[in-house]
Amino acid sequence: MAEREGVTPDPPPVPPADVVLTTAEEAWVEAQQQAALYRKARERVDGELAQLADRRRELDAAAARITDDQDAAAQALDAVDAARAELEEDRRRHAETERGLADRRAELDRREKQLNAQARELEQGRLDAEAGYLEQERAHLRRLTEQRDQLLADLTTERQRLLAEVERRHAEQEERWRRQAADLDAARAELEAELERRRAEVDAQERQLRERERLVRAREEIQEEDLAYHRQQAELSVAARIRQLELDREQATERYRGVEQWARDLQQQLNERNDSLRLAGFESPELLHQRVRQLTEENARLLQRIATASSATDPELLEQLQREHAECRTIRARLEFDNARLLSDQHSYRIATTELEELREHRDVLRHSVDTHKKLLAEAQAELDKLVSSTQGSDPFPGLRELDDNPDLQQERSATDTPQDLADLVDYVQQRILADRDLRRGGTPLAYRARDIRCLLGGLAMSRLHLLQGISGIGKTTFPKASARAIGGDYAVIEVQAGWRDRQDLVGNLNAFERRYYETAFTKAIYQAGCPANRDRPFFLILDEMNLAHPEQYFADVLSGLENVGSPLRLQLTSHQVEPRPRLLQVDKGVHLPIPDNVWFFGTSNHDETTVQFADKTYDRAHVIELPTTPPRLTPQQVHRRDVLSHQALLKSFRAAFRTHRDDQERVVTFLREHLARPLAGEFKIGWGPRLEQQIRDFTPVVVAAGGSCGEATDHILATRVLRRLRGRYNLRPEQLQTLRDLVDARWHHLGASQDGDDAPVATRALIDELIEAGA
Repeated sequence: MAEREGVTPDPPPVPPADVVLTTAEEAWVEAQQQAALYRKARERVDGELAQLADRRRELDAAAARITDDQDAAAQALDAVDAARAELEEDRRRHAETERGLADRRAELDRREKQLNAQARELEQGRLDAEAGYLEQERAHLRRLTEQRDQLLADLTTERQRLLAEVERRHAEQEERWRRQAADLDAARAELEAELERRRAEVDAQERQLRERERLVRAREEIQEEDLAYHRQQAELSVAARIRQLELDREQATERYRGVEQWARDLQQQLNERNDSLRLAGFESPELLHQRVRQLTEENARLLQRIATASSATDPELLEQLQREHAECRTIRARLEFDNARLLSDQHSYRIATTELEELREHRDVLRHSVDTHKKLLAEAQAELDKLVSSTQGSDPFPGLRELDDNPDLQQERSATDTPQDLADLVDYVQQRILADRDLRRGGTPLAYRARDIRCLLGGLAMSRLHLLQGISGIGKTTFPKASARAIGGDYAVIEVQAGWRDRQDLVGNLNAFERRYYETAFTKAIYQAGCPANRDRPFFLILDEMNLAHPEQYFADVLSGLENVGSPLRLQLTSHQVEPRPRLLQVDKGVHLPIPDNVWFFGTSNHDETTVQFADKTYDRAHVIELPTTPPRLTPQQVHRRDVLSHQALLKSFRAAFRTHRDDQERVVTFLREHLARPLAGEFKIGWGPRLEQQIRDFTPVVVAAGGSCGEATDHILATRVLRRLRGRYNLRPEQLQTLRDLVDARWHHLGASQDGDDAPVATRALIDELIEAGA
């Protein structure tokens, strides 16, 4: 039995059927890993949400600080407005004081007239006394005369004291106004700069928020598209793989069942054969042994057949089993390959899932940041709308509107239109400047030569732009101020800054956001010159230290306007219409500020390392005045204040000089053409055109009518306009310059001028001598 049992074949091994189970376990492990990643991402999101909450609190604190700063700025602006109101109140009180002083002057004039009447009565009494009471009346007359002289002396003393007091108070008030105005302008400039900086920061933050929001939105869309695509691909791949694995499992199960059935059939055949042998009764040991041997051999053959699958009874089954075995190997190799590929894909999916989770976290952070910035942007927009609404209805030209509302500027002032004798006017201006106490420096009276005043009057007829040159401290700025005060005109001083680069530095600019034009002192001065109180009086606009910056840049509009003689001179303030606008502004493809005809521009200049040189185009349009380094010694004379000289009276005086001295202007032009033009052009490459000749024709008659001569006018033009171009040349030889000096001296008599008098070429000689000394 043991041998029989030993020949029983073992069942074939069962092929592995846990492939699907292994995949399911891996899917479960992967799901657990995804859950862990989700929990980690959730913790990270919670941490970043806490950080964003802290950031939000910081932003709220910053917004609160900005609000406090704005409140402080508003309080500062209120303080500025209060100070301005106080300044207006001081001006009103000053005006009342001036009216009281005017009444006091009228009272003094009335008393002076009464004294004169009493003097005439005394004189008449003296004549009557000659008839009989001569001696008695003489004594009485002497007493009355002494009383009159004493009263006149007291009256003069009192009048001088009152005038001095008025002038002192006026100077103090003006100085106080200047300081207050400077403080107000500085405070306003500081506040405006701070507000402009805040607006720039808000604009920059708004642009950054819009850009970040756009990037976040685009990135979210891309991420969502990529996520949907990868999810779809993963779902399709997993579904296909599961279906393939299920099919493979079913096929392996069917093959296993077939092999198992075949093994059971063979076992049954073996059992039946053993039963037949027992029934046959072979009990002989030899036979049994032989039978056993036979059975053993048969069993071996059967085992060999089973092992080699070469059964002669079922070759088709063997061939089928061999094919299935080969297919199983092929399927196994393919499954192993697919398993490796799936493991690689699983690893890739894990990496992609991690990146996806990070992108989701980043998206959530960005989304929260966008929401936060949207809230900040909404708050900033609300504040912006509030600021815009606060500017609605405000005046876009507050500075000029203030001038319109000034009653002193809107009331016309009387001035004489009678032409003046220019020679007498020169003497009057010289003495008035000498007696002007307000412009004195350290108690020293101001004194200017009559030649300089004649030059100034001739320049007013010649050009509207004047350049005053000379060393520092000789009164370049004071000269036009004192001259304007002497003839009853007005003036304004503009401090030029070294950083001026374009027209906006001079005339101001329009802030489109606030709908407000920021006027400068220059713009207000131009507008003030056109107001009714000044429109018929000479107005001198003084650009102090004009060459600290390039006037060809910031003063280009005025220089271009001076080129177009006969055309109205005006400054464009805006490129589009702005309403409401002040009375004097004009609308023509924008808003323009007309420059009245009564305005002359004066520019003072020094020549050192902090200044720039004037360009030739500036010199060609200007009248140049060189003031001497030493003021003249003058004897004060009593002069009575005259009526204010109007702008029209000054022009009439110039036209009268043109008619009277027409021959003099042609004499100067002919002298320059015939005696100096060819030598200057050939030796020094200097020439001139019709513009200079026309300026000579305008300049010379006024100088001659003012007490000068053709020689004085020619000397000034030669030194300041013609030979000026020799400055700065390094190729000039001293002998060339000496020849030129001798030529001027030799031909000077053709002007009818002397070599040694007031009409000698003094300035021309001094310039050439300076150039010779510099070249030596």
